[in-house]
Amino acid sequence: MTLIIATVGEKREKKMENEDKICSEVKCNHCGYIFVAPYQDDCTCRNCNLFSIKLFRLIYGKNNFVNKVESKEVKSISSKNIKGTEEKKIAKSLYFYGIVSKERIPIYYNDEKWKYFLELTNNLDYVSTRTLSGTLDKMLIIIGNEGEVEENKLIARFFEKNGVIHVLIGNFSDKDSYWIFNQVSMFFNDMVQKDKINIKKLTKIEKRKISFKMNIFLNYIEEAVDLKVKFEKPNFIYLDNWLRLHYFGLSSESVGVISLLLDKENILKFGEQKHFEPDSENDISGLVKKIIDFGESVLTAKIEAILASILANMKGYPRWISIKSGFQKYRFFSIKKLENQFYLYCITEGNIENLESLESFLYMYLKDGVSNKFTSSLKVFNEIKNKIQGTIETIPERKFY
Repeated sequence: MTLIIATVGEKREKKMENEDKICSEVKCNHCGYIFVAPYQDDCTCRNCNLFSIKLFRLIYGKNNFVNKVESKEVKSISSKNIKGTEEKKIAKSLYFYGIVSKERIPIYYNDEKWKYFLELTNNLDYVSTRTLSGTLDKMLIIIGNEGEVEENKLIARFFEKNGVIHVLIGNFSDKDSYWIFNQVSMFFNDMVQKDKINIKKLTKIEKRKISFKMNIFLNYIEEAVDLKVKFEKPNFIYLDNWLRLHYFGLSSESVGVISLLLDKENILKFGEQKHFEPDSENDISGLVKKIIDFGESVLTAKIEAILASILANMKGYPRWISIKSGFQKYRFFSIKKLENQFYLYCITEGNIENLESLESFLYMYLKDGVSNKFTSSLKVFNEIKNKIQGTIETIPERKFY
């Protein structure tokens, strides 16, 4: 009996020694740092701060690295109690991840039905940089009807690096989203360099290779990050306590019925997008009118095209899109669904928390026009436009609080 106990004890000690040896041999696949307990919960290397697949395997026992590529569909958890069995559904956190080049070349997407979002990203990026002089930041997406439970809201975030734009749609906090972007972008750049892939001339084989490796990496990233299934309000930090209106429009089934550019200060820099000259030395007001007329037509065309693309593909619509214009400074393109298939859209800057105040003001004048379906007559809408313009000119700096 003593001999048997001693043998078992020796085996246990030998097993522990082998496990310690395995742990001591696990190095970071990025910098070669040897991992030592206690390990980082998010599986990042203390030395280079990057997510490590080897450390993830060590902590969570994920030894089969390739067989976990399946998509993250809605999970069902069954729990038994005295009355029977109940099923609780937990919404997946990562809905879509995509990568597209600034030259409009689709590089990667993890879900076919969201593929159109790559082209939409390029359109939004063009409007953000060329029209609104900023950097594409976030988009709040309303799934289904607005006013329902908060789980019907998703945040799309955008991240640009080395000539490509990364898109993440899901229920992640800002902090987790930026962590995911940093990890995935570094992994993607390393892969492109090691495999000598030219993203401007992608072959079908290279696209499949990128897709295979990205699917695997994203699967482990999603498991490593601290998942949050409930919707979190974007944690903007504002320098301003007001929201300033630069432009608003009203459309019905992709037909623009009101378009009003109020940016006489040329904050949106429409005067620099096309060469304008006054008809005479003193005709400054005529020049301003030319710029505004040009801006209204350009904005209306771009917005209607984007809105039509979104509504055709998405079972919902974007509530607002944020464009970063400076340190803690934001511009917003917002969309509000009204009755009878009318959509109100605004271009603003400042504090998005005052958006409802601004929209309530505009709706006071719009409600009579949108109470019935659009019948191709613009008379009532031209009258509404003139009333709103006259009233807004009395509001100091067009700022809403």
